[in-house]
Amino acid sequence: MCCVAENLNKHNFGKKFEPMTEKIQDSTSLSRFELLSYSLPSAPTSMLMMMVIVYLAPFYAAEMGMELAAIGGIFALARIWDAVSDPIVGNLSDKTRTSFGRRKPWIIVGTPLLMGSLYFFLQPPEGIGLNYLIVVAIIFYLSITIVQIPYLSWGAELSRDYQERIRINGYREAFTMIGILLVASIPLFFLRGQDPSVADIVEVFTYVVLVLLPLAVIPSVLFAPQGSYIETPTLSLPKALFALRRNKPFLRLMLASLFIWVGGHIYNASSLFLMKDALGFSPSMFLWFMVVQYVMALVFMPVVLRLGARIGKHQALIWVGLAFFPVLWLYNVVEPANVTQVVLVYALKGVVTSAIWIMPPAMVADTVECGLLEDVGDDTALYMSIYFFIQKFAAAIGVGLALPLAAVLGFDPQAPSSDTFGIRFVSTMLPSIIALPAVFLLLKYPIDEARHRQIRAELAQRGEVAS
Repeated sequence: MCCVAENLNKHNFGKKFEPMTEKIQDSTSLSRFELLSYSLPSAPTSMLMMMVIVYLAPFYAAEMGMELAAIGGIFALARIWDAVSDPIVGNLSDKTRTSFGRRKPWIIVGTPLLMGSLYFFLQPPEGIGLNYLIVVAIIFYLSITIVQIPYLSWGAELSRDYQERIRINGYREAFTMIGILLVASIPLFFLRGQDPSVADIVEVFTYVVLVLLPLAVIPSVLFAPQGSYIETPTLSLPKALFALRRNKPFLRLMLASLFIWVGGHIYNASSLFLMKDALGFSPSMFLWFMVVQYVMALVFMPVVLRLGARIGKHQALIWVGLAFFPVLWLYNVVEPANVTQVVLVYALKGVVTSAIWIMPPAMVADTVECGLLEDVGDDTALYMSIYFFIQKFAAAIGVGLALPLAAVLGFDPQAPSSDTFGIRFVSTMLPSIIALPAVFLLLKYPIDEARHRQIRAELAQRGEVAS
């Protein structure tokens, strides 16, 4: 590990930044044990988020007898709170100073809160009303933010090296995909031979996650390095956000990410209807197809990592990750109820999926050093929180656009003989149209490995980061 300069008064940051007392994990590679330790919590956290997305609305509607419109309104309110709380927690995490670093204390405190809120969210007592759901939903989303934003920022601080960040994100997203696979697999394997209700599935998920979460978090905070940061002034949230306007590559990346994730969430919101109503598959087959996709994503992840290391993160995102969208067009030549053809499409989606998960967070981390050149603080959690705010905002747009537009185009899931053009267009063609501007934004993306190395060299000359 290389040391940072001891005194910033030697250069033009001298009046703004205090002397740095931290060491920066720079080009040293982390051991496999350290990477595995850090990555473990990604499996249960991704599992519980997917579980909430897939099962919570049907659970409260079918099992708890609540009105679907009311549930939708409450979940929308909770997700708005979730998005707003991201930069607040990110800013507070960036200001945290302890002997355990900036991130681990938040994860240690947030995990028990997350476990408690998860239990009350997924195993509510009988006779609860809307007020109960509002309170537990808000607490749950706040607790996942308290864990997730510091956790992802911690990964960005484990190394300042362009290549090593690909490796760190690759390990973490591999565990993310394992969590998603568990979400798809548990109903298929743990409750096989039964006809489980949504309540049965949710109950199994609840106890599995409550066991896995501490088993993953405890070794992570004990054995993974705490990461390092540059001691910069702690700014209020409005001032920190205002300072980010100077980081042009970050703003370009966020705009590209918005187009990518809106396109992706349009597909996510409509994919089950595509499988069920246009192609004639049951929901259980849909789960099997998801297993195929994420198994293929795990298998091909080493190839994607090597490609990203060779051609650069933004090029891998363009030519591999964004290939996800043209692959969707293949559904239009798939014969209804043809399992082999649909499996092939899902397999192709799996080959390219991991690039969308791995590359953007690693690119966000690289923009932090670029911001330091522009007198923006080393506020990694704020950067990550904005990226995830973009994802959540995109999810709201995707859900709000996909199904109403499909209905306008003549699709009615309640009518067996409904015209399927609307759902086919929305789920296979519209995502590509929405995501297309991201290609042009990323083609001119200014930070590749050579430029990042140059940025670090400039910072080293000014005393911010060791060479």
